[in-house]
Amino acid sequence: MSKDQGKSVEPLIINREFNVPMQSVFDAWTQAEHLKDWQFPQKGFTCDYVSSDIKSAGSSLHKMSAPNGFEMWLLTKYEEVTPPKGLVFRQYNSNEAGDILPNTQMPNWPKEMRATVRLEEAEGLTKMQFIWEPINPTAAEAVAFEASRDQLGGGWGGSLENLVAYLESL
Repeated sequence: MSKDQGKSVEPLIINREFNVPMQSVFDAWTQAEHLKDWQFPQKGFTCDYVSSDIKSAGSSLHKMSAPNGFEMWLLTKYEEVTPPKGLVFRQYNSNEAGDILPNTQMPNWPKEMRATVRLEEAEGLTKMQFIWEPINPTAAEAVAFEASRDQLGGGWGGSLENLVAYLESL
């Protein structure tokens, strides 16, 4: 739970199960050649990695392009990468140079977001828990995050549905 001056924000939590080995799910989260094939919210989008140094203390820079031509650049800084059990990363809106910028579509969107991906094998499946939360949000950022909660499930939820389909196709 993120807090700012007594204000707390409940994270978005999405759980998924995969009928593939845990290492395959981990690889899909940590290798740009896999990420580019699923890490976008819906069909018609593309994802292009400009750089990827996906390891603890590493970073990556990628662009998501919408069918209407809108581009969104994202800088990711990896806090923990623990094969094959998961990873923790911070994500920021950026430009093509990797400079951190405010979100142009939502001015009060939290400047810094943390994702935690936890993986475990159980009953012949790989179970994944995805946790998405703002880091030290201002009151306005907390309100923006809460107001977008239903859409967040579509954004990350859509990406994770893409991940399910991608892993099944391998």
